[in-house]
Amino acid sequence: MSRVLTRICACATAFCVPFAVTAQSEGADDAASAETAVASSAKATARHYHALIKLAYANNNVLVKLPRQAEFKSAKEGKFYPNGATFRVTASGAEPVVFEFGPESFVKVSGNAEFGTREVPMGGNTRTVTMVNGQISVSLPRTMPTGLFTVAYPNFTVKDLAGESSHELTPSGDGDEAVVHVITGMLAIDGSHYNVARMSAADRVRIRTTGESLFTSLRGESGDYKVTLDQGVTVYRDPIAGTEKEQARKLDYSLTPQCAIKIFRKRSQVGGRMAVSVMTFDPAGEIRNRYTFAEGAANVNFGEEIIRVQDISFKTKADGKKADAKDQKSEENAAAPQEGSSESTGSSESSSNDSGFGAF
Repeated sequence: MSRVLTRICACATAFCVPFAVTAQSEGADDAASAETAVASSAKATARHYHALIKLAYANNNVLVKLPRQAEFKSAKEGKFYPNGATFRVTASGAEPVVFEFGPESFVKVSGNAEFGTREVPMGGNTRTVTMVNGQISVSLPRTMPTGLFTVAYPNFTVKDLAGESSHELTPSGDGDEAVVHVITGMLAIDGSHYNVARMSAADRVRIRTTGESLFTSLRGESGDYKVTLDQGVTVYRDPIAGTEKEQARKLDYSLTPQCAIKIFRKRSQVGGRMAVSVMTFDPAGEIRNRYTFAEGAANVNFGEEIIRVQDISFKTKADGKKADAKDQKSEENAAAPQEGSSESTGSSESSSNDSGFGAF
């Protein structure tokens, strides 16, 4: 009996050991694949950014305010600072101050400027610079994926940056004025009641915003790019299904040098809806579009496209008579050489006139 039990246990052991080894190897493979995924993700993030911001070059002219601190302190060249810090640069020397966000990602400052950065979670692969005042230059890889770098202004956001671009902000007593200039690469702008899906090399726009964002003006300074403007909502009626639904309306306006867009806003005292009025102007200063809408209210939405008088070709009766006389004279001159032609030609003309429809 003991020999039988011994043989059964030996068989069971021999049967279970391979499964244990297989399960262990599968678990090791899963752990290895997970580690590989984490490593590849970390490598992809590290390809664009460092974990901290490095002050790569300075001339003892940079102050830094660390997150959750109230005072600025002197920043040292070659030292790393956390995301969430604010930097203040004083113009000094011909060489710009260089902040290194990654191996190929830099922010350069040549004059007086102040900008901040936003904190990111551990392992986060996005970076945001917040404009305070002055001018900065952003240099990124031309192949930078969308959504990884953002420049936040007080009243709009520049996103999806790639290549080189210049950003300037000048605060005023009532609002601010900003200039966004694409040197190489591309970017997009997202603002209140407007957005620019793409600005390319040499495109430049000036954006003025008053306090509480009650007024915004966009003026093209170089390039040619499309600005998409909100036009509120309208009710769409499906003739087949017999249903109704609200749809957002948009207006695409091409912003070229000296063209302008003006957006006025006012919050209604009754109901609290935002009323928006928009006007577009061509390079000559002539108004091209104007419309008004209330946010989320399809029954408050109207506008028009303005057609200039010089764009319309008017034709009076006198002009028509002159044109007819000119055409008749041209026909007579064309027919004059044919009077001395053979009789067969004349007979063919007379036969064609006998058809009752006259000469064509």
